Amino acid sequence: MKKMSLVFRYLFAIFYVYSALGYFFGFMQLPEMTGMAQQLINAEVDSGLMTFVKITELVGGILLFSDLLGPLALAILAPITINILFFILVLNPSLTGLGVSMFLIHLLLVLNYRERYMLLFRKTDSSIRSQRNAA
Repeated sequence: MKKMSLVFRYLFAIFYVYSALGYFFGFMQLPEMTGMAQQLINAEVDSGLMTFVKITELVGGILLFSDLLGPLALAILAPITINILFFILVLNPSLTGLGVSMFLIHLLLVLNYRERYMLLFRKTDSSIRSQRNAA
């Protein structure tokens, strides 16, 4: 399980870094789209939102690839992964396999770090003390 999760972490990180660098250096064109999908992409590019998304992908991908703050990198990339999934499901269903597989890989990686995420929900000494003082 550890080796499989390591492979998925590297693949996921490489996907996001490659996607961001491809956008900035022009070696990866956005796929041809029509209708509302193309309008949405045009609005994101024209408003500068796509640049922000690609910078976020690059930072998250580098953090994930280097395993520096892996749980934080996955938290940063989560809204992007979910947005990609919904975009594909609603506006470009021909790529459903890509969107679902990205989401499942993201979920698998989050499960790999579940012990670290569970620390967010653990009661701390200060929260226990404040409950005692309130009673």
